[in-house]
Amino acid sequence: MLLITYKCNLHCSYCYEPKLQNFRMSASKAKQIIQEQLSLLDDSYDSVELQFMGGEPLLEFSLIKEVSEWLWSLPMGKQLMVLFAPTNGTLLDEEMKSWFYANRNRIQLGLSFDGDKSMQDANRSRSYDIIDLDYFVNTWPEQSVKMTISPETVKSLADGVVFMHRKGFKYISADLAMGPNLLWSQSSLKDYQKELGTLCMFYLDNPELIPFSMLRLNIASVGSEKNNVTKTCSCGEDLVCVDWTGKSYACHLFSPVSIPYDKAERSNKVYDFSNHTQFISDTCQRCVLSKICNRCYGMNYLCTNDVANPSPFHCSAFKIMFAANCRFRLRQAEQNNDERSINTIIKVLSKIEINE
Repeated sequence: MLLITYKCNLHCSYCYEPKLQNFRMSASKAKQIIQEQLSLLDDSYDSVELQFMGGEPLLEFSLIKEVSEWLWSLPMGKQLMVLFAPTNGTLLDEEMKSWFYANRNRIQLGLSFDGDKSMQDANRSRSYDIIDLDYFVNTWPEQSVKMTISPETVKSLADGVVFMHRKGFKYISADLAMGPNLLWSQSSLKDYQKELGTLCMFYLDNPELIPFSMLRLNIASVGSEKNNVTKTCSCGEDLVCVDWTGKSYACHLFSPVSIPYDKAERSNKVYDFSNHTQFISDTCQRCVLSKICNRCYGMNYLCTNDVANPSPFHCSAFKIMFAANCRFRLRQAEQNNDERSINTIIKVLSKIEINE
């Protein structure tokens, strides 16, 4: 991850980035960092993904263009370079559209867009009308669109997901907005549960669609006899985030673009990211859902100051999502007369009852 800018042109309702600094990376610094990082890799790596991160990366389109074309001119040898940038989509002009479309097989944009018009406008500075959704669908049809659900929009989650499908997005990923200052409530959790139930019925009625990310949990792994995974992402190991000065962080959530500088520096001093025992919570290890929990260590650090411990809200929301997945998978299996899947789900549910 290259943090090419700390700036963003939107003020999203749930944003956790402090936006206290306006640093930007130079193209020459970006090339230097890339060369340094590539020199550290051995032949065990078949590919390298480079993410241009922000802030809003398209504020630095000229850097993205220059660095990408420079990379494409280099002999990469065995390693395949995958280029990617997340974006809010508001800055794409005709020049950018033309360049990205011409290079669509070599660089991808991942759109962050929060649902239908009311949801997008509520969360993202009333930006619905200035984003060309069709461009993203037609240019990268296999790329997922990223929805963030806020306390203000959770009641419309189902409407938002259905809207994105109808706009032509094949893959939809979604997360609940997290951060220390968000006002989630018990009422929000009830709304979340209801909306997931509505989406279960929607996908049962539309089996040709790929369910969005919140209904794609691998619930069967709950019954696995394998030991619990102690670290579920590669932050600080195969993943590295480098800012405009060349300083490295475990990922963007541990960097000064997301948290105060002193807290970011503390993460580098306190945590050895190759020591997986630091990422084990006694509470989480006792939970039967630990094997499939979509824990994010950076968000844990942001919310609780401890990589191993999620916020209580995160735990409650995940349990609701897991229950929705069980109901959905069971009804899907019944609809398809899939006895094997029915038995697997029943086994998972019985295991949970025993552990509880």
